[in-house]
Amino acid sequence: MEDYNVSSVVVMCKAKDVESLWERLPKILGVECHFKDESGKIVITIEASCIEEEIKTLKQVEAQEGVILAQMMYSYHQKELENLEEKMQQSSEVPNILEEQIDAKNIFYGGNIEEHFKKMK
Repeated sequence: MEDYNVSSVVVMCKAKDVESLWERLPKILGVECHFKDESGKIVITIEASCIEEEIKTLKQVEAQEGVILAQMMYSYHQKELENLEEKMQQSSEVPNILEEQIDAKNIFYGGNIEEHFKKMK
């Protein structure tokens, strides 16, 4: 399978620039617009053949007139996924938790997520 990268990016701009950017951004090779709101947020994806091309496209987005910030939020790399899948297939060990037969109705969480994050600091 061909290697490719897909990333989601949040583009921030002034409210007055949303419509103009919504029309201009898809003209950049590999960019698709998916969401916009009147406050100045646009969600796009960048699809490229390699990380270098992905970064080059992100810089083109950042350079557009009206863009205040373009922040990559998530990145997916096909080869990386294939390598992980291959490792999982070669491994004979299945974590014990995955072998347990527990009805989801019987799983309860009684912890305190706030305490968990305090411990992490």
